[in-house]
Amino acid sequence: MSREPSKQEYAAELLAEWRAAGRDAAGAHTAAEVAALALAAAEAAEEAASEVEVAADAALAAVGLARTAADKARRAAARASEAAQMAMSTAEGDVARADQAAGKADRAEEAARDRYHDEQGA
Repeated sequence: MSREPSKQEYAAELLAEWRAAGRDAAGAHTAAEVAALALAAAEAAEEAASEVEVAADAALAAVGLARTAADKARRAAARASEAAQMAMSTAEGDVARADQAAGKADRAEEAARDRYHDEQGA
């Protein structure tokens, strides 16, 4: 037969249960605090991910703009090269015409000199 616990034993049992419940409550509060911190960290991570997405979109747009600018610069450089080639051809023609004009002027000077000397010598 089992005996009834004494009042003192019963009080000790109740005290032990109370202390255990206190430890359980403290653990539950700590777990709740940890969960709140985890939630805050998850929210911060979500916000950071959104900001990264915005930054990636901006970078993608910048790449598109840079590609467009590079294409325009390439076309402008090609037109500048064509213009430089035409200017060079024109300059080459100008040099040839100037050489011809100088040669013609030299011949005219020689002829005038010769006529002068012929008149002076005659």
